[in-house]
Amino acid sequence: MRRTRKRTEEDHENLDRWLLTYADLITLLLAFFVLLYMFSKQDAREYDKMTSQLKAIFSGGTGIADKGSTAGSQPIELLLKGDSNEEIKRLLEEQIQIPLTEGGEKNISVITDERGIVIRIMDMAFYDTGKADLKEKARETLDKIIPVIKSIPNDLRIEGHTDNVPISTYEFKSNWELSARRATEVVRYLIENGDIQPRRISAAGYAEYRPVATNDSPANRALNRRIEIIIVKTGDVLQNIN
Repeated sequence: MRRTRKRTEEDHENLDRWLLTYADLITLLLAFFVLLYMFSKQDAREYDKMTSQLKAIFSGGTGIADKGSTAGSQPIELLLKGDSNEEIKRLLEEQIQIPLTEGGEKNISVITDERGIVIRIMDMAFYDTGKADLKEKARETLDKIIPVIKSIPNDLRIEGHTDNVPISTYEFKSNWELSARRATEVVRYLIENGDIQPRRISAAGYAEYRPVATNDSPANRALNRRIEIIIVKTGDVLQNIN
């Protein structure tokens, strides 16, 4: 009897040791696969960080509301003053890496006004004179803007503006047609190449009737020839932002 009891105790002790070894192996495997997963996500971290910052800013620090929540249907409003607004502008400027003209002036600027946050682009950066087709550099710039504006739930409005010099060509009978076409070309690119939801975006052409400078010199007229991508100040928070 004594020998049987001793053997049973030894068998039980050996079984316990096997379980401990197995548990250690499972733990190591789990740690290994967690590390693999982290390495696979390394390249996306900066993008995820940027989008998280933007979503937090636009939702009051709580992120985008889940589908079905009452907060998801409430209007939001961009801050026109303070750290949040400056952070958004900084992210946009860093992402775009604003190019300069030969004279050292900016072709693109990020400002705020009563409409919201405005990415203002001089026409020479996007189009040839009297044309509405996007230049290759314009497409490259829009590709940089897209990740930022996709991460923001607000509506977008694209505005086209010209100077007061009349145009009358086979393609464009007036500055109305030119400004509207330029705006819609940007809209088309954002939807088709940037996968921006069409319900979020609109286009407007204002011809020469909303200038930012007087049309009394070539330099001032150049300021008026522009495209503006506006993150609209107020709008409904949208669900399932891609």
